[in-house]
Amino acid sequence: MKLFCFVLTGLMLLAQDKPQLPEAPGKEVTQRLCSKCHGVQILLGKPHSEDGWAAIVADMQQRGAEGTDDELYEVVQYLTKNIKALPKVNVNKADAKTLESALSLTPKEAEALIAAREKSEFKSIEDVKKVAGVDPAKIEAKKGLLTF
Repeated sequence: MKLFCFVLTGLMLLAQDKPQLPEAPGKEVTQRLCSKCHGVQILLGKPHSEDGWAAIVADMQQRGAEGTDDELYEVVQYLTKNIKALPKVNVNKADAKTLESALSLTPKEAEALIAAREKSEFKSIEDVKKVAGVDPAKIEAKKGLLTF
């Protein structure tokens, strides 16, 4: 029983960290149609114009995505209104919690960045990737969010 509770707690924590689409009209149909082939994280932080989203949805339809014209229109409208660019993070000024959440770092990694920048301000992504105790792959994956 203890093992079951431990596993259940772990699964609940993982579910909380899973990226979620914003609550708004059209979310349900967007999840239903788009999640058949990929997770929602592919949509998040990548804003497009209505024409841009329409082109992407049309491409997905050509690749086999199924939905009525009304559903596909609803998806385009939902994405256009609700998918916003992720905020930039100034690695020389952000606090530990911001570094953790925005860059998917552990508390130890965030503290290592703060300690390193106190010695010498970061000037490039290469400076950040060299910090001991920080996974350079995590920094590379989020490089588009970094400012100096």
